[in-house]
Amino acid sequence: MNFWASWCNPCVEEFPSMVKLVKEFKGDVVILAISEDDQTDDIKVFTKAMGLPEPHFEVVWDKDKRSMKDYGVEKLPESFLVGRDGKLIRKVLGIDNWSSDDALAYFKMLVAGQKPEPPARSSH
Repeated sequence: MNFWASWCNPCVEEFPSMVKLVKEFKGDVVILAISEDDQTDDIKVFTKAMGLPEPHFEVVWDKDKRSMKDYGVEKLPESFLVGRDGKLIRKVLGIDNWSSDDALAYFKMLVAGQKPEPPARSSH
């Protein structure tokens, strides 16, 4: 689950690596991207430009910023890795490279049911 906005430069920088991650795992990794944009038109333009791999990359609009508040998100981007059991695996504050070699290895272990140590943080 990723909180983001099209006006957030770090979010824009991070997005392509999330798209690559989802494409790499062909349905074993799903992203719920929760937009904090003020208008749906901004979301539509941005997501069309990114070429999201549907259906494994879902974008929803947090119109009243309720989800952001409920999850205690204060700064964008912010991500929550949640397991198939619905339990939080890891919270990531700020930008990360979700398609780095370390990140891909980490997700391969998660998908296999293992509990790896988080990869070193890496930005683009």
